[in-house]
Amino acid sequence: MPVYIFTTLNDPLATDGTLAHDINGLGQIVGQYSNNNTGINGFLLSGGTYTTIADPLATQHLTEAFGINDAGQIVGIYVTAPNGDHGFLRNVNTGGVEVYDINNNQITGASFMGTVGLDWQVGGFGNFSSRGTSDMVMRNTRTGGLEVYDIDSNQITGAAFMGTVGLDWQIVGSGDFSSMPGESDLMMRNTNTGAFEVYDIANNQITGATFLGTVGLDWQVAGFGPVSGPGASDMVLRNTKTGAFEVYDIANNQITAAARLGQVGLDWQVGGFAADAPSASSAAMGGASQVGQLVQAMASFGGGSGAADGLNAVALGSDTPQQPLLTTPQHA
Repeated sequence: MPVYIFTTLNDPLATDGTLAHDINGLGQIVGQYSNNNTGINGFLLSGGTYTTIADPLATQHLTEAFGINDAGQIVGIYVTAPNGDHGFLRNVNTGGVEVYDINNNQITGASFMGTVGLDWQVGGFGNFSSRGTSDMVMRNTRTGGLEVYDIDSNQITGAAFMGTVGLDWQIVGSGDFSSMPGESDLMMRNTNTGAFEVYDIANNQITGATFLGTVGLDWQVAGFGPVSGPGASDMVLRNTKTGAFEVYDIANNQITAAARLGQVGLDWQVGGFAADAPSASSAAMGGASQVGQLVQAMASFGGGSGAADGLNAVALGSDTPQQPLLTTPQHA
């Protein structure tokens, strides 16, 4: 009779089970694990090392890896609210970072900047090193480490480790939230409580952290932009059950005001926010127009109540500020 050897697979981050779905000719295995804090994530087991696969677009803390071929291409699904499952394709063998130059709505060039470990995922972009630059923050999906990469002339010119944050805190965006014009800060949210925390960053270091309050988890961050006025970094939330929008004005690391924007059918998804000279902000929502016109446009979107419907403002809780989230840096 043939002898079968069984090897138990347990992702070290799993708290509630590990499932293996596929293996390629190189012995690389993909599947999913469940964690009480971070939900369901995919994993890659290669050379005895587990790597988390968590699609950055997933809003329901659910990513599943179902298949892998010999080229290292992984396919699976991630889940968003409220419109369900989406497929993804990820190449796990390179970890390469590429920048594309865009001018006049055309890609005018491309530059390869190097490779980054597959456990590091992009968390946001901003002026983290000095004013007037565009830098990239990455987050380690297994340790919670935060790393900033300085980018100049399409090259990574430096990297700095900023500390670690618990895995139940996720980066939701970046903007100029503090009192230092031109500097970019990180906004993080607790996936269990809905709490928001701002991290001030200067010269590639986290210089302060401020607790803003909590919002129910049925309100998800839709984006950041100058909604209240030119140069502002305001946070727009959307209710995953009703489609309602709420904007929070942020200044000096404080939420200074909240306003309802209206309601859009849940079959419409926000594509992003961008500054629109001289003083407005635009939102890409399928066929949506300027934020200043958002309320008037909602009634014609279809699949949801009109914008004039009354909406209850979502007040941030007066919770006691959280304990400091940063721990001792794990590497230089």
